[in-house]
Amino acid sequence: MNELSSQRNMNCNTMLVESRTEQDCAVCLQKCQHPTQLPCGHVFCFLCVKGVAFQSRKCAMCRAEIPVDYLDNPVLLEDVSSAQSNDDDSNQKYQWYYEGRNGWWKYDERSNNELELAFSAGESSCTLLLAGALYIVDFQALTQVRRSDQTRKRRVKRDTTKFPAKGIAGIKTEKRQVLDPKNDDENSNTNNACDTANIRTNEENLSSTLQVEVISENERVNYVVDMLGVIHLDDDDDSTSDETENI
Repeated sequence: MNELSSQRNMNCNTMLVESRTEQDCAVCLQKCQHPTQLPCGHVFCFLCVKGVAFQSRKCAMCRAEIPVDYLDNPVLLEDVSSAQSNDDDSNQKYQWYYEGRNGWWKYDERSNNELELAFSAGESSCTLLLAGALYIVDFQALTQVRRSDQTRKRRVKRDTTKFPAKGIAGIKTEKRQVLDPKNDDENSNTNNACDTANIRTNEENLSSTLQVEVISENERVNYVVDMLGVIHLDDDDDSTSDETENI
């Protein structure tokens, strides 16, 4: 019975995550690219979340505050490593990259398609909307410049999809926090088992203590209340903080 209930919960969580990854972003009004869930529960493109976080630090839907360190470890609804692997296995021959502080990064899929279309059409440049700001990519100089600030410049390149990159659009492809309904369900069951064991241990200790001393009924009630007050549920939080590269 518990296994059936656990399976149902996992299926419901999977359907919920899938529905959120397929929805349109309320900021750019396009299908979410690397859907990212804010603490308030709303989902947007990762780059749209980055732009909103830089500009107002508030959710574009409910105006809830976005933690200052949220971009260090965003909650992604898709595995970026899997997405990158799928791109490498596709018929796509070329990928556009931009240079960050510590290496080269892939442009997100939507921006890469726009760049490739403009380049293949023989255009000299392409304008991209990245994280809420407009950037101009010059195909001749191979540079990306922020239109509102010409000092914001970095190098770009067109290479094969096999070229080593740190990640996609500022998202590292290693050790990212991904919302996995299966793991959430397994972790929940594991935590519940640990919590039950902890409670039983505290109850046994309480019972042994009560058998040693003969105390009045009122004292016994007070003692039980005090003991229950120190029973706590363990919450294992092994989150890691990764740096992100600003577009």
